[in-house]
Amino acid sequence: MLSRIGFVVALLLVSSTVRAEDWPVLPEQNAAVEIPAQEWPLRPGPRRVRVLVHFPGGKLANVSERTGLMLTLHNWGGTDCVGTASPTVLAEKLNVVALCVNYLQSGPKDSIEGPEPYDFGYLQALDALRALWWLDHGLKSREIKFARGRVFATGGSGGGNVTLMCHKLAPRTFACVVDLCGMKKLSDDIAFHLPVGSDLDARYSRDPASPNFLSLDHQELRFIGNPDHLPFGERGGVSPPVTVNSDHATQNRGADAAPLGKAVSQCRIVTVHGVDDSTCPFADAVEMVGWMRRAKLDVEPHFISKDRVDGKIFTSTGHGLGNRTEIVLQVPSRSLSLDAKPSPIVRIGPSDFERAETIRYRTTNGAFEIDYSQGFPVGRFVPRESLSEYPTHQDLAFVLDRDSVKQPIKTSADWARRREHIVRHFQRVTGPLPSPLRRVPLDVKVIEEVKVGSLTRRKLSYQSDPTDRVTAYLFLPHAPADEIKIPGAVPIHGPKWPAALCLQQTTNAGKDEPAGIRGDPGLKYALELAERGFITLAPDYPSFGEHAYDFAPKHGYVSGTMKAVWDNIRAVDLLETLPEVDTERIGCIGHSLGGHNAIFTAVFEPRLKAIVSSCGFSSMQKDDVPSWTGPSYMPLIASEFKNDPKRLPFDFHELIAALAPRPFFASAATKDSDFDVSGVKDVLEAARPIYALHGKADDLVGHYSEVGHSFPDDARQRAYEFLERSLGPRR
Repeated sequence: MLSRIGFVVALLLVSSTVRAEDWPVLPEQNAAVEIPAQEWPLRPGPRRVRVLVHFPGGKLANVSERTGLMLTLHNWGGTDCVGTASPTVLAEKLNVVALCVNYLQSGPKDSIEGPEPYDFGYLQALDALRALWWLDHGLKSREIKFARGRVFATGGSGGGNVTLMCHKLAPRTFACVVDLCGMKKLSDDIAFHLPVGSDLDARYSRDPASPNFLSLDHQELRFIGNPDHLPFGERGGVSPPVTVNSDHATQNRGADAAPLGKAVSQCRIVTVHGVDDSTCPFADAVEMVGWMRRAKLDVEPHFISKDRVDGKIFTSTGHGLGNRTEIVLQVPSRSLSLDAKPSPIVRIGPSDFERAETIRYRTTNGAFEIDYSQGFPVGRFVPRESLSEYPTHQDLAFVLDRDSVKQPIKTSADWARRREHIVRHFQRVTGPLPSPLRRVPLDVKVIEEVKVGSLTRRKLSYQSDPTDRVTAYLFLPHAPADEIKIPGAVPIHGPKWPAALCLQQTTNAGKDEPAGIRGDPGLKYALELAERGFITLAPDYPSFGEHAYDFAPKHGYVSGTMKAVWDNIRAVDLLETLPEVDTERIGCIGHSLGGHNAIFTAVFEPRLKAIVSSCGFSSMQKDDVPSWTGPSYMPLIASEFKNDPKRLPFDFHELIAALAPRPFFASAATKDSDFDVSGVKDVLEAARPIYALHGKADDLVGHYSEVGHSFPDDARQRAYEFLERSLGPRR
């Protein structure tokens, strides 16, 4: 597999340099031209794309400093301007140069009947972006003034998908995009033509040996609402070229380089989708909008139900919608017209073409890079660098470079590289974190609701993954039962509350214990935090409480630890659906099993802004390693690492440091027979320099009670005060 990836990378680099003479000059009037496109690995060789240019009034001479640029993109199986808004009408009504692009696999022969899988928006979007760059560059080269901030795109069905992908791959270029019933994700049913959901067939294969194999990375990139990619990709300066050695996959800058700055999008994303659309499933549109809203993007959904059908603009609640030209002109709440009140939609700042930077999207096995160093985009997949073995996991003063040479950690960027290695090594024991594609609708069901003093306690269940539901208790503090709505209800705009994910210890009582229903009354932290003004959620750990679970491999998890991490990530998803939760103030607390479960979850979940662990860890060098190997924990510790602490590819020193700079509170019992307190102190001492590196040394707190394995009153009080300081009260 790596050899094939390396070959493709090299192929793309060879084909990325395009001579100036390969680009056509701007025509003087409406015309069709052909531009050079990035090579399609499934059909190696030069490739060109047909572009139809439509000027206002039909002539280049009519372009003025008020004229914008706009893509209008055909549907799956179409050519030229089929199934999208009329380019001539857009040119006249909006004063734009409108482009129709015959992107990769235009026409039924290649898109529907061909043997290759349907591209589903990646190279197709690069084709459309190249056309847009050609127009932008051509106008600038001729010193023709135009409205550089008025850049738009629209498309219907497959064109809607390509429109959304254009914005994803060039997130700082468009002022507004209008998606008309486009595909929002390359779901399994579309990719592999499964007998559920959409009737579309993208002709991909699950077989890695097949030329039509769909890698998880490609599927993740094509997920428009991928929460890991929002609010859109990382940005950086011009990337050094990728080189290929005898191992076929060595990069000058690998996919595990330090994090880059975020590519901030100003674009208004308008999505118009029929509620009865089964071709491009409506549920995918709802999901995409939900993730975009959580990422605080400017997304404007128009979900078309029967009350919107007027026979003129909208004629259907299905895939066809209606008059797609009029939809673009009339439906967005802010018109694309220059005469829009109070002001037209205009992008501020340079486009991606002008910035000449690289946009980067990390995926499970590497990253996709969209390189604008030549102005027009060049896309490539960069596999992950190989992972070096660390001689010690207790010394956090260095990071290994690609040659396994120790380099001192002096900056946060240095630490980010070490942190990436920590997370990858930890997954050697837990198994991989599931892809965002494993997310399914939460489908929250309220089982019961009772009053507990001034609190409302709801017992509910949520869908964690395609085959499993999790039961949990939700506490709503100091508010009438009708003030806070469950997911799907109309939100009431009231106060914002901090929230806490409350994780149980090893007990058959499960979530009942932190909820204060039964079990140890000293561990009712979900109830007590709610009484102090937190919204709290206490889920069952797999196989405890009401969560029946058998840890069989068929469920897709290597370890019970990773299954619990995923359940907890979905619990954070659930908290984010509550309009009264301040999504920037969510913390996590747990004792024993819940104590290390909180750490494990927070390593993968950055939305947890403060973490409390009671009697949850020690140094693995001072712990009973075989006790971690049951099915509910990490069986690979025994089968792969032979219960030898010296062979383990992680220690808690690294995991706690990986939480920095987020506040972390460790409550450790000096007489704890499960977790040696000296090991806890070793861990915090090792992690403190990393917190100091981030200027947050005081946010790493250790509290030591003279008790056995428990979470006594004084420790809980200090933990609650810590969360209140870190997250803040109701506001």
